[in-house]
Amino acid sequence: MRPFRGTMERDLFARLWEEIDFDDHPLSGGHQPEPDGELNVKMTPNSIRLEDARLSFLIGEGSDADSVHRWAANDVRINDGPERLGVHRWSMTPQSVSPELRQWLIQNIGNPEMIEGESVENYRRLLRRLRSQLEPKLPNWTWHLEVDNKADRMGWYVRAPESWCSLFTIFVGLGWNAQIPARGFLLFERAPPGELDRPDEAEANRLDGLRTVALCNGHRGALSLLANNMEWALEPQPYKLELPGDVELWPPSMGRWPLLHGRSNSIEDTVDWAAIVIDALQPAISTLSATIDGISWQ
Repeated sequence: MRPFRGTMERDLFARLWEEIDFDDHPLSGGHQPEPDGELNVKMTPNSIRLEDARLSFLIGEGSDADSVHRWAANDVRINDGPERLGVHRWSMTPQSVSPELRQWLIQNIGNPEMIEGESVENYRRLLRRLRSQLEPKLPNWTWHLEVDNKADRMGWYVRAPESWCSLFTIFVGLGWNAQIPARGFLLFERAPPGELDRPDEAEANRLDGLRTVALCNGHRGALSLLANNMEWALEPQPYKLELPGDVELWPPSMGRWPLLHGRSNSIEDTVDWAAIVIDALQPAISTLSATIDGISWQ
């Protein structure tokens, strides 16, 4: 492999980074989609392999990488997953990348192949629409596709900007269970106190504890204002909001780490519904960038 810092190679790395499951992110290094350290590239007539200091990607034929992505003409489920990393559950198609990256891939590894399998085209289309609608409302948040880690959902985990030193995330996509068919699903949540995936998350976890207290504060907390009830967090039970669908605030005393849990009325209204919920959360989201040590919330 050779070090390479071309624009298209870096764009491809960033695009494939978005495909890996949120829980598959490496245990060291940043969570950003830019290569960490030197980007090494190996090209063959049928594949491109990219590797930074954290992990390796391959698109096309082969399997010599941490995360392998099949270049296909159609959006199909490649396997039932998950094996952590390995061959990605969904294919990558020309529609999954930018026009510039699409042309560059075809020039370098050829036209995508047709692959037999269960179509996920409708899911891909819905997830693209969701991101297009919500990304302007969440500037500098990072987007991570989740399609095989949780049995009750698929969609995007959207991570707070790295500069905020926060573990807050928004999940947005589709959710279901034995009683409820697939429909829009959204969580506004933080990591549980003291539960860390990596040692370097301790400070973010501590600050998020303070931010949670602030959001639920009975005098000026942003979630209390959203509830229009400054005492909503005093009881360990869901508090229903006057928003479309079934949207609830969950106080920390419930021991369930989403602070907001919502389902739309149907799969058809998912995109517009999610935009309404994110708009309602904007005052709460705007507080997360603040380091609140030393401020009294009483």
